[in-house]
Amino acid sequence: MEILSLYQFMQKFPSEESARSFFEEKRWHGKTNCPHCGSLEVSACKDQKPMPYRCKDCRKHFSVRTGTVLAESLLPLHKWLMAIYMMTTARKGIPSTQMARELGITQKSAWFLAQRIREAWLKSGGNNSNLTDEIEIDETFIGGKEKNKHADKKLHQGRRSSGKAIVVGAKQRQGKVIAQHVQSVDAQTLKGFICQNITVDSHCIHGRL
Repeated sequence: MEILSLYQFMQKFPSEESARSFFEEKRWHGKTNCPHCGSLEVSACKDQKPMPYRCKDCRKHFSVRTGTVLAESLLPLHKWLMAIYMMTTARKGIPSTQMARELGITQKSAWFLAQRIREAWLKSGGNNSNLTDEIEIDETFIGGKEKNKHADKKLHQGRRSSGKAIVVGAKQRQGKVIAQHVQSVDAQTLKGFICQNITVDSHCIHGRL
């Protein structure tokens, strides 16, 4: 996908139909073929029900989702495309919590989207920015101690992370580093960071960077 500004993206893809057309063009290049049998003898279904297309040879219905990671989700294609845009343009990655807020979905769904998109990139070789091989991962808390703050500045949210920014980082043995601000260090958030920035065949070590 070409790199667009957010304004350009919304102009180019204003609707679900525009997102569907984009995915279809990328997959079929104007020649819709059945993902079940490969036939080009395809007819469009009225009102796209039960699916947009029907194969005249094997008589099965299908859509641009069929046989892809998109088939595993009921989320609109427009949100899938927006998630891809966000992950492509975010210079330091995007946490699942932020993606969830901007797409209006749950963090679990955002994490699922990021994981599936990363898997698709790995299979296609479309993204080479992930860390690989042996990786060291750790988190740190940035900010002053609560006891040293004025009374009106204290947050009283706990001990270790109270009033501090949380940063999780991953370092590849060859020297490449990815660091990202996160909202918490719970398992779901850390897994989301790992899936978004580290290849699936890497060996991760939790410790000091």
